[in-house]
Formats: sequence, structure tokens, C-alpha cells
Amino acid sequence: MSKEVDRSILEIYLKSLYREVLEFYKYGLPLSGKAIESIISTMLKPPKGFFKAFQSEEMSRALIALHKIRKLSVDLRRVIEDATRYLVTKRSFEYEESQSLKGAIVWTLTVKNMLSFRPPVIVTYTRALSEAEYMLLKSLILKAIDILEVSKSGLSTAFHMAKQNPLVISSHILAPRSFITLASYVLSEVEKLLTDLKLLVKQYPLEFIHVPRNISWIYIEKLIKVIKSKPWRPKWVNEAIDLGQSIKGVEENIKSLRNIVEIMHKRTDVIVIRDVSNTVRFLAFRLYEIYTYMVTLAAVLKMFKGSIEEIRGRNTRVRYDYGKSIIVVYGRKPGKSMLENAEARWLTGEVLNKDELKNLAGKPDIGVYNKVKVVIEAKFSNTLHYLTQARFKALAYIYEYNADAGILVYPGPITGRGMDSEERYTRKILDDARKKGGLEITLATGKKLIILPMSPTETEVNIEKMTRILASLLS
Repeated sequence: MSKEVDRSILEIYLKSLYREVLEFYKYGLPLSGKAIESIISTMLKPPKGFFKAFQSEEMSRALIALHKIRKLSVDLRRVIEDATRYLVTKRSFEYEESQSLKGAIVWTLTVKNMLSFRPPVIVTYTRALSEAEYMLLKSLILKAIDILEVSKSGLSTAFHMAKQNPLVISSHILAPRSFITLASYVLSEVEKLLTDLKLLVKQYPLEFIHVPRNISWIYIEKLIKVIKSKPWRPKWVNEAIDLGQSIKGVEENIKSLRNIVEIMHKRTDVIVIRDVSNTVRFLAFRLYEIYTYMVTLAAVLKMFKGSIEEIRGRNTRVRYDYGKSIIVVYGRKPGKSMLENAEARWLTGEVLNKDELKNLAGKPDIGVYNKVKVVIEAKFSNTLHYLTQARFKALAYIYEYNADAGILVYPGPITGRGMDSEERYTRKILDDARKKGGLEITLATGKKLIILPMSPTETEVNIEKMTRILASLLS
């Protein structure tokens, strides 16, 4: 396979990972928006000292820009729908002289009035679109439109200039083109969100709410202060108050992405190319791990017909069969490592500190365990020597955690001919596994090693395969 074809496949997979990880809810995975955001923002934050030309915080903001925009879009739509369904009402007490009463009679006051031959008292509720709650909602949407328009313009300019840079286009490194791809996704999402918001402000109830022409954050803060002084407010109003920070956050995310894309057309020296290349490699690996975790969790839920009981950090407990549970962990130890009870000495005679030894324990990408333990190693790579190491790593995790099975997940296809017989045999096994859907090896101890090709372009197929595998291992 040529290097050009190799890069093309990786780019297709990377595009799929951007899309699939952020839209996994469509496969019925009931993870909350906060849980997904926590997973993505935590795992996509590069370590300190990772860059020479960029700041880690700015790169992290750029990488999750797409997720933030999509989350803002979902949150805005939900708040607008709830605001339409649960209209804020204004309560007032009135005296009605006529025989046709409208509203609810306040009997305690009416009985007192009857004793003195005065009219009954009724309480009426009127929809109040002029209230601060609705003014805040429309103000936030108009502010979001203004910010998105400016952000789109800045990112679009940087995007088109970077595309015209011959060094970026002709680069043999996937990374620069991948950041241009991410920028194009973000621009597309911003355009869709702008279209939706401009349509919504022309519909009921937003159409009938009057606010100033130019909305400032100071004006929005004043409205929030008025609302918070009231004794009670609907759930959607609290969510609307939180939207202000989300809108500011999206502005920062897009700005960070624009800054990085701008650097790519202003300078493409070795340091910048290396930084961007390292980032995309880091991003691809992390996204594939998150993708594999979500496929695994979806498979567990489907197999046991269970429900997510709790999420603590990267630990998810699934409840099924009236009290039974199974834990799915991501980037955490799936139980106790053999190294935690081990003893070690330097050849000079000194004993190695227990804490130092504990730090040597491996961390499989994903672990699934109740009475049966399964460890999963996900590798977004088609490099032969790396996947050969991963094959032995999966076996090592089976031993270290006394797991019943280990699964090596990779996207395929494989490149390179192999430097030795181990690598050549790895290639043959992985290529055959890709053609035949996977390979199950039962070891002499009864434990199993499963080699599972999982292309991010075939999510439904992957969930089905993982469900069958886990059903055979965990049942």
C-alpha cells in the first residue's frame, strides 16, 4: 500500500472519529452531555510541555471547538422548546362583579367578602412575554448570532488563506490538512447554527419579545440580576442563565482554532509542522480510544439490556437484572495489578519503594469487569511494528490483571512488510482478521486473546461485533 493511500485512509478515519465520537447519542448511548464533555475535554487535553509553538490550553480549546458548538446548539434548542412549552405566567388578584367569572376563585378571601356583600376574589394568570426571563432568552440568542457571525468571518478568512498555502497543501504530513478539515467542520456547524437561530428569533414566542437593538453583556447581566431576585423560576430559565457562559466559551474555542489555522499560513517551519503533527497524532489516538470505549459501553448496555446507574470520572456502572452490575472503565486500572503486591530489589541490594513499583502498573485503555474481567487495548495505527508491540501488550495485560480475556482493537489496513518474522506474522494475522471479522485465540490457560478490526466508519457493525464478543465472554 502506498504512503499516499495510507494517508488518505487515515484522513477518512480521522474525519469519521470527529463525527462519530461527538454524535454517539444516535446509537442509543444514554451518556449525558456533561459526561461526554468531561470525557472529551479531559482526554483531548495535551500534556504540559507538549508544544514548542503553541500553548497547551489554546490547542485544547481548539480541539474541542466542534463539540462545544454542537453542545451549544442542542442546549439552545432545548431551552427555546421548554420556554415555548412552559410559558412564564404573571399572577394577579382581581375583583370581578359580573356573573361570568374567569380564573380560579380564592375561597378564603371570597367568603370574607360575601359576609360584607362584596364581590368574589379570583386569581388570574396571564402569559407575560415582556418579563425579564424572555428578554434574557432573546438577548442571549441575538448575542450568540453576533458572536458566531464575527467568529465565522475570522475563521473563514484564516481557513481560506491556509488552504492557499502551497507548503500546507503539498505537505506529506497529514496534520496540517487535518486541522483544515477540523476548521471546515466547525465552519459548517457554525453556519447551520446561525441559520437555525435566525429562523427561531422570527418565530413565536421570540418574535414578540422586544429587546434593544445592540445587546451587551452588561445588559444581559442586569437581566440575570433581576431574574435572580425573584423567589422562583422554571428550570429552563436557570438553563438560560447558564447559556451565557457557554456562548462565551464557544467564542474562545473558535478563536483558538482560528489562531492555530492562522499560524499555519503565516509560518510552516519545522517547529510548527512538528507541533501540529504531534497534536493530530495525539488527537487521533485519543479519539479512537474514546470511540472504542463508547462502542464497548453501548455493547454492554445492549447485551444486558441494562441502564447506566452512575458515572464517576471514567468509571461507569451499568445496572441489570434487578441488582446485578458491571463496571466499564476508561483509562483506569480494571482492578488490582499484580505489581501492587510484588516486591522488587535493585541488583545492588536496595528494596524498591512500593509506591514506585505501583506506578509501573499498566493501564489498559478500557476494562470491563464483574465476575469476569476483560481488558481492551485500542490502537489507532496501521504501522506494523507498533501493532506488533500492541499484540504483546494485550497479552501482558491479561497476565498483569489476571483477566479472562484481552481484546486488541485496531482500524486496519496494515502498512509495511515487517522487519522480522514476528512483524510479518503480525501483518498476516491482522490482515486475515480484517477480512474475516476478527480472530479469537484460546490460550493453554483457558484465557482468550481476541484481535478485532474496528473501522470508525462502521459504528453499527462494530457495536454488533463487540456485543457478540462480550456476550460470549461475560455470560
